[in-house]
Amino acid sequence: MEEQRKSDTKVLIIASMLTALVFVVTFLLPVPVGNKGAYINLGDSVIYCTGLLVGAPWAAAASGIGSALSDWAYGATVYIPATLIIKGTMGFVCAALIRGGGYKRFLVSCVTGGAIMVAGYGLFEVIFMGGWGYAATTVIGNLIQWAAGVIGATVLYYPVKRIKGLI
Repeated sequence: MEEQRKSDTKVLIIASMLTALVFVVTFLLPVPVGNKGAYINLGDSVIYCTGLLVGAPWAAAASGIGSALSDWAYGATVYIPATLIIKGTMGFVCAALIRGGGYKRFLVSCVTGGAIMVAGYGLFEVIFMGGWGYAATTVIGNLIQWAAGVIGATVLYYPVKRIKGLI
């Protein structure tokens, strides 16, 4: 019982640190894109890596909350609910797909997570932000963010695997 509580506490602390890292990397390293207030960031790289360090529910929480906090800090409050769901789903799916796998499986999880992001924001923008025209203006930025996130995560794969071995 005591061992389980220590393990749960350890995972909670790591997930909390990952939440903060997702927020900081998303908030502090943006590249503005287009005229709609959209920005590209490397927070997705951290989201993809959360699955290497914690399980799916924890990765979902860290990814969704950290990214939504960044939207809040930027004043993009209309995106907060969508970001919480989309980025949380990305974290969950990436963690679920990478479980027990190696580099190739990690790469597949990153690509799948990016597809969720592009499709999720596209759907949100079609429904809530003015239709297909609005979504079309942001899809290029989302595709670039997808690619940048996957590249960043693949660069981080081996260092993160080493960190996992230490914690």
